[in-house]
Amino acid sequence: NPCVKFGPYATPAMLTPTPQFPFKTYKVKRKDTLYGIARAHQITVDELMEANPELKASDYKLKKGVTLRIPVKPAQPAYQPLDTLRVAVVLPFVGKGMEHERSVEFYRGMLMGIDELKAAGLSVHVSAFNEPAPEQGIAPLMAGVLKVQPDVVVGPLYPSHFTEVASHSNREMKIVIPFSSKVPQVDYRPELFVINTPERYEAEQAAALFESKFKKDRCVVLLKGLKSNRQTFCQLLLQRLLDAGYQVLQYPASTSAADLAAVLRTKNKKVMLVPADDSSETLDAMLAKSAELRALLPDTECSLLGYDKWISLSEGPRKKDMHAASTYIITPNFYFPYTKASMDFSKNYRQWFNTELLASNPRMAPLGYDFSIGFLAGMATYGHDFNTQSPQPNTVAARPKLQNQMLFAPAGAGGGYVSRSMWLIHFKTDMSIVKLL
Repeated sequence: NPCVKFGPYATPAMLTPTPQFPFKTYKVKRKDTLYGIARAHQITVDELMEANPELKASDYKLKKGVTLRIPVKPAQPAYQPLDTLRVAVVLPFVGKGMEHERSVEFYRGMLMGIDELKAAGLSVHVSAFNEPAPEQGIAPLMAGVLKVQPDVVVGPLYPSHFTEVASHSNREMKIVIPFSSKVPQVDYRPELFVINTPERYEAEQAAALFESKFKKDRCVVLLKGLKSNRQTFCQLLLQRLLDAGYQVLQYPASTSAADLAAVLRTKNKKVMLVPADDSSETLDAMLAKSAELRALLPDTECSLLGYDKWISLSEGPRKKDMHAASTYIITPNFYFPYTKASMDFSKNYRQWFNTELLASNPRMAPLGYDFSIGFLAGMATYGHDFNTQSPQPNTVAARPKLQNQMLFAPAGAGGGYVSRSMWLIHFKTDMSIVKLL
């Protein structure tokens, strides 16, 4: 799948601006490719496309003689890679609740990924600590954690422990919160990492991904109702798309398909419906409305944009209707169990632990695995300076992820880092599923 940069990563609090570099020019030669040009000039394809926005067009074809701008970046510091990595995992392993089961499965997935790191020559020492109950203090446990001098602390799970654990973060000991998306400490702790994308960042990432995949010839129809639990998300998406020049219409969710068709006949020949709610009832209503619109506007390409809660509904009785509606799901994580990589992972997990994966969202073992081959392998390359760097080619960190991209962006001046993982899952009309990033 193509890897497309999410564009300027901004939030209401405004994140660190994208650095601007001077440029040189390069004239395209016969048989040149974007990857080859980028590699020859020691930049990424993303950076090449940012410098030459015309390359982002879906129908763009590289031609001989075209002049491209090549960013000239300042010399990078000499990173000190790590050949030994010490990891401490602080999660509630002992118990019978769902949080205990998920913590154990996440840890197992981590171990599977670490096994690949060891096969690649990295020495990894893992220490596991059982996190106490949320009403109990965690300071005594942290005294033991600090004794092993970890490069990375994974955890805790309970928010009541975030402040104490985060207070120990520093350049030589990064703290990674694997599950919660509500971690206020990330705004002021510079070595704190949050894997589960906070909601306040999702709309900006989704909008940037939307812009990278859809031309402005598509009319976006935002439908709001009394039940609109994603209204904040939609308003941020709406403003971003309006600023980018998309045609956006807003109607009550109760608007009939016939009334919508009467308006859309005079608009673009491509229409995307976007509800401001992610409930199963809203999905049913949107699928019905989409079917009516397609019947009323046979020459119009109609599609539907939805949310990750709908993914679990895509294998049931709604499956055919979701494909017929050309549904796109925007989600920070996606595990598709029928790819060869996923099936191999599930098979290996059964062989290692004699049990099946939990039916959770996100999937815990793939999350742990992606963390190991993404984050830990990134630290192996960049050492204690690792934060937002892209994986180096031909390293473990560059291998395809099962579910989460493990790419990070700054949470603001003086803060830590938040995941910018975001997928666009297309349930196509031919009954196939395409995973876009």
